[in-house]
Amino acid sequence: MQSIKTFFFALFLLLCVAPAFAQRDTIALNKDWQFTTDKKAEGMEGRWFAKPLPRTRAVQLPHTWNVEQENENHYGWGWYQKKIDVPASWRNKNVVLQFGAVNHTSYIYLNGEKVAENIGDGFNKFYVNLNGKLRYGRENTITVASNNDYGRNKVPFGSSFDWPNDGGIIRPVALIVSGKPAASYLLAEPRLDVATNAGALKLKIGFDDAAARNLKFAVTITEENQPTKKVVLKETDKPTWQNGEAILTYTLPKVKPWHFDFPNLYRINVTVLNGRKAVDKISTSIGFCEVKFVDGKTYLNGEHVKLMGVEWTAGSNPDYGFAEPAAEIIRHGKLMKDVNAIFTRQHFQQSDVFYDFCDRNGILVQQEVPLWGPETPANDTIRTIAMKQLERMVRNYYNHPSIFSWGVGNELRGRDADMKQMITDLISKARALDPSRNVAYVSNTLTKGFYNDKDFTPDAGSLGDYLMMNEYGGSWWAIPVGQIHSYLDSVHLSYPDKPLFISEFGLVEPNFRGGDERRIHDLIYHMAVYESKPYIEGAIYFDLTDYRTHYPGTLENNKFRRRVHGIYDMYGKPKPSMKVLREMSSPVEVQQLRQQKKGKANVLIFGSVGLPQHTVRGYALYLSDKVENWKNGKVYELPEIKPGQQVVFEIDDDFNGEGIITIVRPTGYVVSQKSFYKDSPELQPKGY
Repeated sequence: MQSIKTFFFALFLLLCVAPAFAQRDTIALNKDWQFTTDKKAEGMEGRWFAKPLPRTRAVQLPHTWNVEQENENHYGWGWYQKKIDVPASWRNKNVVLQFGAVNHTSYIYLNGEKVAENIGDGFNKFYVNLNGKLRYGRENTITVASNNDYGRNKVPFGSSFDWPNDGGIIRPVALIVSGKPAASYLLAEPRLDVATNAGALKLKIGFDDAAARNLKFAVTITEENQPTKKVVLKETDKPTWQNGEAILTYTLPKVKPWHFDFPNLYRINVTVLNGRKAVDKISTSIGFCEVKFVDGKTYLNGEHVKLMGVEWTAGSNPDYGFAEPAAEIIRHGKLMKDVNAIFTRQHFQQSDVFYDFCDRNGILVQQEVPLWGPETPANDTIRTIAMKQLERMVRNYYNHPSIFSWGVGNELRGRDADMKQMITDLISKARALDPSRNVAYVSNTLTKGFYNDKDFTPDAGSLGDYLMMNEYGGSWWAIPVGQIHSYLDSVHLSYPDKPLFISEFGLVEPNFRGGDERRIHDLIYHMAVYESKPYIEGAIYFDLTDYRTHYPGTLENNKFRRRVHGIYDMYGKPKPSMKVLREMSSPVEVQQLRQQKKGKANVLIFGSVGLPQHTVRGYALYLSDKVENWKNGKVYELPEIKPGQQVVFEIDDDFNGEGIITIVRPTGYVVSQKSFYKDSPELQPKGY
């Protein structure tokens, strides 16, 4: 307790002497929470929120009890409590409590009084305004009651999801302290003119205070992760107001576009001015890019591209579950890039850390509301929760350039009238909330041939801007793999004007046996089918890792219960299939290394005409004698290579016509690594 008091006393002094530009402080509240489970569900009746919790122990956030041996299968209540000292000077401040996520339902209490509730939304960030509710100049107690039961008043509904059901305060918590009037959000809407690389920017700043109408805003925009770090705009303006939002618009004559190989970001800092006084400051990062669909094709910044990637199911490492620290999230992001992911989808909302990684490392994301499974009802309760989740999701992640689309659900009885209407309404809501992005619904019932419909009824998947189809021919779909071709053709013929993406494919154990050898065969076959179809615009392999789940019929009835579905194991150790996926997902094909004139060798390279497919710029080639020391070799800058283009590239013949050829992206990730030794085992992952 003494350390907490010392911290807040120091903070009090800081606030008193801080210069005028320190208008907003974010104070982490992740250490030394008191925690207890409530396995008899007696906490509410016993008014635990109004007194010290019983039988507690100290935990650090983020936290989930479902990775603890004694609580692995506890699905119900868990209680958290923390005491903080609040300086008297905060009486005139705006104080907001920010939760990264609490899974899935939570009640928030301050000094024994309920100040907020969050029903059925376990993955979105949410905020609790504490103005006028704090005891200023005194100690305050925050209590959180969290529930992860298989309830019906939540999305995902009941047990209709295939990922872990980890309860608790699964992401960080913070206090945000600022002056008044304070901005409640900053939404940035950048647009790119692909012909000139000019940028247009619209800022929407939300306020809950009517006094905000008299404010001005000092806006600075700076190149963020670019070598030059130039300030590209610095202005102070009075906004226009629309629907309670302050609106500012700007034109930038030249910007560097965001691209998965060149993820150029810009930092926006907005200082809120009340007269001459700076009362708040809010910031975000953005990127200027354009993703659109024309005549069934996908265009990124004006270039036709085909996309390839992999999905990661969070919570897969049994050491952390959903309470992953930032380093663990980033580590999995790097595993995605190590298999050439430029495209992914997320069944449920992730930490800000994940989207920031995708922004900075080049992964396009379809981010979804976790409506999942045919047992999900389309009743008023689920509709209300899903709509609220969608609205919060769009608000929270609006500024991330990596998010190019919103998803409204997965495998939801997309032909039934009641569900189709709910999906229709969610799609309309997504478009209204964010007209600048695309929207989709992920289906596995897109065409009649497979389901023996007497009359073709368009599936809800056709309502989005493009088609997303989960495809499991030869495993979950009990059809001959030779029928996958005709099934895909029937989907395209049913919706000929819609771009078609494979949103999931892969092989899962123990449901389907055969090990990683079968996984490799399945991967190669399915990719060959997809690449033979000119109308398929991209694919997402499922899954990055073997992932934890609550589903029955899988291995172990504890925190290790899992789907063996990955190219890495639960801890991120690669299987042989990992390098197969990496090579199949490469935008270049390295086919030959040949000796030529004395001391020189030629490398034959093609731009990929399968998946992915895009112009290669800024890539580098290395020749080494071993896989692990490729960085020690001489670097050769590759020329621009278009899809299908053949390049014969001359290098020094350092290893007598043999060696390891490694191709690297501008972002530093290996896209291809091939051995040109005779009978070499060099490229096999160690330990398998």
